[in-house]
Amino acid sequence: MGTAPVTSTTLTASPPSSSTSQLGKQQFLQLLVAQLKNQDPLKPMDDTQFITQLAQFSTLETLQQIQSSLETSLGAQLLDHAMSLLGHTVTASGPDGGSIIGTVHAVRLQGGDVLLDLGSTTVHLSDVQEVQATTTNGG
Repeated sequence: MGTAPVTSTTLTASPPSSSTSQLGKQQFLQLLVAQLKNQDPLKPMDDTQFITQLAQFSTLETLQQIQSSLETSLGAQLLDHAMSLLGHTVTASGPDGGSIIGTVHAVRLQGGDVLLDLGSTTVHLSDVQEVQATTTNGG
């Protein structure tokens, strides 16, 4: 019985599943290690190809850090904007398509969403259609 010759193996990544939207660092490293393990020992991976893959890994890591930083910054800006609405009367679209009018009593963050407490109801910041200036009751 003969032994099958060792051939170079090309790995391809399947499209990400719905639970993960991007190839993470761990999966990238696992693919790279599998590629190194399965390469033909008589024809090892080209140095430039290996350096290119390491550069891609570094780029992926940097992009993930930038994305995280941008998400944090955006969240802070939205929260700051929502806090500026405290005491103002707002009109927001309701779940039934109607309008909800109320004065913003509190602002809170819930799972990344900025919510405005209008006393008897809560609306998303993104549903606000109009903001009215605060008025003082005087003579």
